[in-house]
Amino acid sequence: MRVKGEQFLEVEFKEMPIFWERKMSELIKDKIILDLKNAKKALKFFGDRAVYYVYNLWKSIEKYKKIKDKYKLNFDLTLLKFGLFSLTKNGETFLTYGHKHENNRGEFYTVLKNECYLLLSDLEMKKSIIVEMKEGTSVLIPPKVIHRLISIGKDCLVLGIVPEDAGHDYNIVKNKGFPHHIFIQDGWLRIVENKKYKGFSLEKAKAKKISIPIKKLSQILMYPDKHKKFYAL
Repeated sequence: MRVKGEQFLEVEFKEMPIFWERKMSELIKDKIILDLKNAKKALKFFGDRAVYYVYNLWKSIEKYKKIKDKYKLNFDLTLLKFGLFSLTKNGETFLTYGHKHENNRGEFYTVLKNECYLLLSDLEMKKSIIVEMKEGTSVLIPPKVIHRLISIGKDCLVLGIVPEDAGHDYNIVKNKGFPHHIFIQDGWLRIVENKKYKGFSLEKAKAKKISIPIKKLSQILMYPDKHKKFYAL
């Protein structure tokens, strides 16, 4: 795999993996962004742009198929584009749909190129954490939180590793979004509270460089309750 570009990225593969894309229209239709009014204007003016691409390495690249067979882990690449749901330089930033795992499984994210935010929200504890993820840093995502990636100025390439039986619950954020959303206002990032959620606290954290052998990582992700110390930010 080769990554080309700095602010705007292209990914080239020797073996092209199976991939899918999420476009503006779907995010607007499912109301998982906050500023729907300006998003609809941007959709009408710019057309239906792709917000992010997901490359399922485990489905078609031999190396990752073998890892899946041995450790029961799926490897995916997410290319999150930088953009705004707006006609101007101010507005809500591009993001992934967001989800929660259906089963008690963790997930591992590591940034391969550029930087982004990772938003974690615990709906039971009413607590959100915005994690700054720079290139080369990683986060272990606890099993019970909703989570999404948020672009902050450049395209960002993120590797995700998750147990094959984790499951993805997208309905939990459909028609609601997240407790907090990120906007750019006059060149600055601004956090906006979502009125559909009440009483959520917000903390900030920074991702760290993490190196864990794949065998150990599989145990941490499959049995998060036995490895809680690894999930602390």
